[in-house]
This record gives sequence, structure tokens and C-alpha cells, in this order.
Amino acid sequence: MPQHALAPDGSDPLEWESRTTSDEDEVETEYWAGPLRAVVQHSVSETTWRVRASVVNTGTEPVSVSGARLTVAPGEGQAWAWAAGAAGLLAVDPGSAGVWALSLRRGSLTRSGNEVVWLPAGTTVQPARRVTVELAGRRCGGWREVASMLPAWVPVLAVRGDEPVDLALPDAGVVAPGCAIAEAPDGTEIRGSGMQRVSVRGAFGEVRLELAFAPTMGDAVDGAVRQIVGLLQEETGDPEPVARADPAGASADLDRTARRLLVLQAGHAHDAADVVAARLVPDVIDLVRTGGGAGPFVVAALAGEVQRRDDPRALQALVDALHQLGGGPGVVVALTRVWAALWGLGRDPEPVRQALARVSALPALTRLEVIERSLLTGDRDAVARLHAALGGGLPGEALPAWEPWEAAYAVALTSLLADEDSAAPAVAQAGELVARRLTAAHADDPDVLAWLLLGER
Repeated sequence: MPQHALAPDGSDPLEWESRTTSDEDEVETEYWAGPLRAVVQHSVSETTWRVRASVVNTGTEPVSVSGARLTVAPGEGQAWAWAAGAAGLLAVDPGSAGVWALSLRRGSLTRSGNEVVWLPAGTTVQPARRVTVELAGRRCGGWREVASMLPAWVPVLAVRGDEPVDLALPDAGVVAPGCAIAEAPDGTEIRGSGMQRVSVRGAFGEVRLELAFAPTMGDAVDGAVRQIVGLLQEETGDPEPVARADPAGASADLDRTARRLLVLQAGHAHDAADVVAARLVPDVIDLVRTGGGAGPFVVAALAGEVQRRDDPRALQALVDALHQLGGGPGVVVALTRVWAALWGLGRDPEPVRQALARVSALPALTRLEVIERSLLTGDRDAVARLHAALGGGLPGEALPAWEPWEAAYAVALTSLLADEDSAAPAVAQAGELVARRLTAAHADDPDVLAWLLLGER
């Protein structure tokens, strides 16, 4: 419910009183504050769910109010929201017994950070008028069924390379500043770069789409390499890499340097990689000698150096770092990458086995870390939880929203899927759509790209 009544000279808190009534399949809460009356209804059965909220002005003067939002609390599960104005879809995966999905039937939904807003701040309710939002849905057997609840005309909103977004909606008006629009008898072809906001107007109202025109991973890596090389060239009098690690224990700086080395390796930027590796390898050795612990990017980057030029010092630093590796996001992904590198070079992967056993015994602190550990054991529930974390291939964002690196971390986890798992292609496709949005929005961010690259072989 709105928290304030707004006026030109300020705002006054709304002191809502309430009364709740319920029966077998419906819960209704009525609120009142001055001339405003509001009702929130939940009608729930074993397979269906309808939510309706309304605010009515019973007075004789218009009342402007602060915003009102939908609170989505998935508990231990995962929620995903696509809030696009006159169209919207909320999905809540509680972790068992299917996915609850509710589509917008009346009103408007927009996304603001971690909030889904149905009543924008400054909304004026005229006398004897009502504003309403209504969502209705059901328990779905999987994410394919959830996707079927999207408007049929909504295309894939994230594309790679120079592909267009094809909007098969010939009678709609499309406004897309910053994009090239080509009209055709059967729809509209939209081309652009990066993240673009597009307004689609039709009989359904106005739907605001966020389109992602992502570079190819190769182009994104090349752009990040140019940025890193530029920073290296700006160094004067000291050939350090982007961030020098303190041998006494600045493992965060080491991880940052290792992320950049991972990007340089992927871009085959050998001269720049030589400069960064020349500092990383001795700093890792010093860190381990002083009792410090290396992170996932350090061991992944060192494995890349062993592959790239069979560097014996990098191999020794890698083996030492494996013995000191702790828990945290991405460790299992990095270790599988190291395993593949050592195995491919005919090296003994026993230190990786030992590190995996040690890490697996440590507590996992976040939902994604739990998924990462569980995927290693072939847990099918973990595959479903990862699919939910990636939004099942839907447009929109997680609730609460991931930080960019967290979303990239979730994408990297798809590398742990078993090839023979029948669910793997759908989960990998959901990961690819998230990766496209990330590279469209953060095309030259080495930190985001490093997380995506961590999951590549």
C-alpha cells in the first residue's frame, strides 16, 4: 500500500488500519486511511493463484500517493520478474512441487531495482475512482510451461553478434531510439548495440522491452583485452600489471590480476599476458609461503599459463596454490577447469582431487555455492535450482537482483552440467540468454567477462 499522501508542499504519512478475513481458498485484507480504501485479495487453490490489489478514493478531492510495490518473497527458493508496463510475469520457484507463475491481467508493472512497482510514486487517484492491479496464474510443471504464459508476440529479447530482434507484431507502434528499425509486412526488425529500451504500443497498451544486442564473446574479449593493454601501457616506471598483489596477503588483488590474465589468455594477447603472468606467478608463490590462500581465478589463470607455454614456475605455483585453496564462489568450477588442463597435458591431477575433497567438506554460504557443490555430485535437484537461478530462459531479472558478477557466476555453473543430462540443453540456453544480457551491458568489463570465461573450456 502507498505510504504517503503527496502534496505540493510535502507529504503526510498514511496511517493504514486493516482488517483481514479468510475462508478456505481466499484471504482478503481491507485497509483504510482517510478517504482512501484499499483491498488486497489472494485466491489460492492447489493449482491456481490470483492476486488483486486496488486503491479507491472515497473523498471529494484528488489524492496523490507515494508508490506501491509487490513484495515477492521466495524464501529458500528463487523468484524472477519481468515487469514491462502493460505486460508482466512473476515466477516463484519454492524449490519443490513446480514453479508458481502469475501473469499480469490488469494494471501495470515496472521494475525498480529490487522492487516490482504497480503504483508509481505520484499517482493521483481521482474522487470515486479506483486503481487496480491483478495477476493470475498457476502452478507450472516447469519453465517451458511458465514461458507459455508470456504474450505470444514477445520475441527473444537478447541476441548475439549482428542479429536483429524480430518483432512479429505488424499492427503495433514501435519506438526505439538508438536502434535501426525496418518494417516488414509481418512485423518489425530491430537492430542495435548494447542495452536498448524499446516501447511497443498496441491494443494491449504500452509494453516497454529491454533489448540486449550483445557482441560475440570473441569481440567482447578483444575489447576487454584492448582495455587491459591500455592500462598496462599507462604504467610508467613500474611494469606491474593492473593491480599488484601484496605478497603478505592481498589475495583480493591477486584475484583481480588473475581475472585480467584469464581474459588475456582467452584473447591470445601473449605479450600482455607475459607481463601480467610475470608478476602473478612470483606473487602467488610468496602468498602461499606466507600462509595466504589463493582464489579460483588464481588457480584457473595459472592452469592457463601451464597450458599456454608449459611454464614450470607456473605449474609449481599452481600446485602450491591448490594446497591452500579455500571455499567460496567459483572454486569447484575453477578446479574442474584445472583438472581438464592438467589431464590434457598429461600431468597428475591428484592435487585437484585433494582440493575438491577439501573444498567439498567446507560449508557453502550462498544459494549459488550450494548449487555449485551439488552439481559436482550429479544432484538433479541442483540442475533445477540452477535453471531457476537463470530465470528459465525468461526475459527479466532475478529477485532480488544479482550483481553482474553473480549473474555471470550463475552462467559459469552451467559448465558443471553433465552432457548426458536431458535437462542440460534448456539450462545452458537459459545461461546463454543471461550471458548475452551481461555482455550487452558490460561488454568491456574484465571482471564480468572473467566469470563467464571461467566456465569455458
